[in-house]
Order: sequence, then C-alpha cells, then structure tokens
Amino acid sequence: MRRAGTLLLAVLFPFLSAGAEPTPLKLVTGSDYAPYVDDTLPGGGPVTRLVREIFTTAGITADISVEPWRRGYEGLLAHRFDATFPYIRTEQRAREVLFSDPITIVRQHLVVAIGNERAAMATGWMKGRRVCAAVGYGLPAWLNLLIQQGDVQRVTPTQQRSCLSMIIADRADFMVEDDRIADARRATVSEREKLVTVPGPAASESSLHLIVARDNPRGREILDIFNRGLAKMRANGSLPETITGRPPS
Repeated sequence: MRRAGTLLLAVLFPFLSAGAEPTPLKLVTGSDYAPYVDDTLPGGGPVTRLVREIFTTAGITADISVEPWRRGYEGLLAHRFDATFPYIRTEQRAREVLFSDPITIVRQHLVVAIGNERAAMATGWMKGRRVCAAVGYGLPAWLNLLIQQGDVQRVTPTQQRSCLSMIIADRADFMVEDDRIADARRATVSEREKLVTVPGPAASESSLHLIVARDNPRGREILDIFNRGLAKMRANGSLPETITGRPPS
C-alpha cells in the first residue's frame, strides 16, 4: 500500500523519484526574523517547523538550509534551492517567483525614535526622511513609490536588526516592521527604551508565503503539496499560535 501511494505521488508530482522514496527537497530560509524564523529559536522557529511538518506529512524529506536572505533568494532563482520562505509579495518578486497560499498575516507599523511617534502620525511626515530596510528586505508598494519619487531615502544595511541602532543613532528616521517582529528585535537592543512603535492603524498589511522560482519545473507541484498541507492544518486547528495570531481553541 505504501509503495502504491509513493507511485501515485510520483505520477502526480514528476520531481518525485518513481518507485522509490521521494527526492528530498532543498529549501532555504534566513534568520533574524523572529518570532517566525530564526536559527536561535526551537526548530528554527514556528514557520520553519510548519514547512518541515507539511512536507514530512506528505512523505517528502525537506532539507532546510539557513543562508543570508539575499543569498538564499538568489540561490532560489539559480535553482540551487527548490523553495524558500517566508516572503512578502512585492511587484519585483512577483515577476520572478510563484507564491504559496498565505501562511500568516503581518501588520506593519512604523518604528521611530521615542519622541517622534506623534509627529510620525501626521500626513506627509515621511517626506525627506530616511527609511531603514536591509538588503533584500521587501517594503510596501506605497513606500517603494515614495522612494522612487525621491520623497523618501532608503538606507540599506546588510541586516535588518541594524536598523534599530541606526534609528537610535539618527542614521535613519524610521523602519516599517510587523509588531511581533519589532518586539522580538527590540528585546535584543540595549537601548530599546529609545524606540517606539507609532500608534494607530497598521501602515501596511501583508502575507507571508513559501515561494518557488517561476521557471522551476517542479515549482507548481511543490506549491500544490504545500498548499494542501497548509489548508489541512488550518482546517483541523493545528497551526501554531504565532501563525494564527490567537491561542488554539
């Protein structure tokens, strides 16, 4: 029965080796994106554990590497990796990759130096200011437009966590970050009391996805397996609290 199931998978998904165990997938993620993924968290974080569980349940071994975000993304496009996660949809990425169903929603707010939070709520405050976003870090479309128009300057360190100290040192004016990620990052900064999240509605709302290269012949099959597993876990209530945003019922 197990052999028949494996053969059926091989027919449905050509990248699986027919008549044998499925070929392991080579996946990659980054770090410094707690509480979702981080190599200091148990199992690499809840999204890493989720991805591994979905493919394991489907009978597929997922070898997950941790690389700098830019290197992992470039490795995906070069077919050194089959998939990477978790990524926000941007216009540039949409031209290069295919996206899974949403894993979770991130609600992004501005993070500024304390004392600037009220001013940052005003319309037009961003004009002439510096946003900090690391190499390869996706920004909301409206903010990218402001950068392209020259209204906002992008400061680009190699790591997103550097943005916190850059704001404190007045080398940048703000960053855009999910509340849960911002809280996790601030906890690692000695002068965290000098930073504050701007109150009010989210500046942007995005979803996180597993992605594959558009020209990867295995890509759509990989997404199909992942989406089915994700839907099943969502239906039976087994997604972790970090991903659902609420305690399990």
